[in-house]
Amino acid sequence: MSSNTTNNNKKLLIIAASLTLFFALLEIIYGFISGSLMIIGDGIHMSSDAISLILSLVAAVIATRASTKKKTFGYKRFEPIAAFINGLTLILVPLYIIFEAINRMITPIEINPTQMLAVGVIGLIINAIVGFVLSKGESNLNMRSAILHVMADLITSLSAVIVALAVMFYGLNWLDPIGSVITSIIIIRGGLKITKESFNILMEGTPKGYSIDNIKNLIQDYRHEVEVEDIKLWCVNEEEVYTMIRVKSRQNIVNDLHLAIKQIVSKSTNIPTEHIYVDVH
Repeated sequence: MSSNTTNNNKKLLIIAASLTLFFALLEIIYGFISGSLMIIGDGIHMSSDAISLILSLVAAVIATRASTKKKTFGYKRFEPIAAFINGLTLILVPLYIIFEAINRMITPIEINPTQMLAVGVIGLIINAIVGFVLSKGESNLNMRSAILHVMADLITSLSAVIVALAVMFYGLNWLDPIGSVITSIIIIRGGLKITKESFNILMEGTPKGYSIDNIKNLIQDYRHEVEVEDIKLWCVNEEEVYTMIRVKSRQNIVNDLHLAIKQIVSKSTNIPTEHIYVDVH
């Protein structure tokens, strides 16, 4: 990722985190005043989102640091680490909201739908602005996790508006905890996806869209006498994919085999040749 793109992402994350943190505090205060669990829950969720956006900002800054003798890949993996933490919060916070919603079903409390509606509408506007701001950034796992947090807030704010109107005109107070459960499940689903993607990177799993079998077939189609003994395929973040290939030539043909294998693998997978390591023996 270029320095200009990274700097742009930093600026967007600063704006998004500031707006989110301001409105989170507003929601928590008015959530208690109105008695709405959805507003309180959204405020707590947005607080975690503000922290997540700050974490994404820190990750964007640290990831640009140069490599050292102790950190030979640099700090690029901090971005998937941040995305993994963000993904976990998208699972844990909604689980807490579901727990509170069940308690509300057992012991209902009075809701002020007018204040709930006002805060919900403001939440829609704020989250729409934050979502628009982040959409201008360069897409990567770190930014996608941040955007997912904002989209989750947008869904919750929309649900709060719908529930407030239902309570205001039809007295359907039970929709507040039910709406909290439904939106929490939607948020958890997105959190699981981000967590799974980032966990795969951290565990050095095969990057999405790549196949070890395809690489093996490419090499063996090029030289049938070559035996592929092992292939390692991993990435330090979404942008930088590496592969290490160990081959054995049955006829001991090794001249120019290193370069040839690098070129055919790079051409097929778009992995830079400098990220491909070949051991021929």
